[in-house]
Amino acid sequence: MSPLSRAAFVLAPLVLCACATYPTMAERTEMLAPKAQYFAPETPGPAPLVILMSGCGGLIGSDGKINPNMDKYAKAAARSGAYAIIVDSFQPRGIDFKKAVSTVCTGVQLRGKARSGDALAGEALAETHWNTRFTGIILSGWSHGSWSIMELLDAGPSATKLGNLKVSEPRRALSPDAVTLFYPYCGLLNAADANRWAFNGPILFVTAEKDTIGKPEECRKIVEVGRPGMTNVEAITYPGMTHAFDEESQSEDSAFKYDPETSAKAEAVYSDFIAQQVARLK
Repeated sequence: MSPLSRAAFVLAPLVLCACATYPTMAERTEMLAPKAQYFAPETPGPAPLVILMSGCGGLIGSDGKINPNMDKYAKAAARSGAYAIIVDSFQPRGIDFKKAVSTVCTGVQLRGKARSGDALAGEALAETHWNTRFTGIILSGWSHGSWSIMELLDAGPSATKLGNLKVSEPRRALSPDAVTLFYPYCGLLNAADANRWAFNGPILFVTAEKDTIGKPEECRKIVEVGRPGMTNVEAITYPGMTHAFDEESQSEDSAFKYDPETSAKAEAVYSDFIAQQVARLK
């Protein structure tokens, strides 16, 4: 189930977060390591890395079962010839589904910029796991994960801090080779339109016509500021679709509706995009 069916991104009263903040790269990678998931291409050898970041509900649904959405896309990336890592930003921080819905999905804690540093930690974890240097870095986000990636792009390659994370060493994720953004949160808390993005590589930008969380018109305005003229942006809006249309794990009372046909189309578009980047970056 998508948590945003029960809690939308809204301005919430500011509260103090009691969770640890992991301000150094060593602390951040150590914290995230136990829940990271790795997927390798069928043919070993040089290839880019895809770093996947989920929506605000994380990887475990309200029923305690794994939400298979990120797994689906990570396997698609691997079939397309890339290495892939799913970064779980929530379980390692002690944020279960209920807490994610009430605090992350409402903007009380772990906003986009604060979470964006997890992408850099994901790159470091993947390098250690495979003991290799990848031919490129592709950042892939969904909803809150897309928001986090947009904040990273806005911070740019010379960023010294992402939220509270101190960027003390160069990380290629700050200058990715390609990006995919699926139905990002683009409301008031998204500050990724402060600067023109230094990143000028390919972007796959997917929105849903009836999305009330990542409204296509709001998201387009942010992307247009970061990427004037929308150059090198493949923008797709699926008609009639809601937020999280590709998530099969939806409750009966969810405002978001899973659509298997459109989900399959989106997965195919994603696979083709990753395959193009693999061929370009090898």
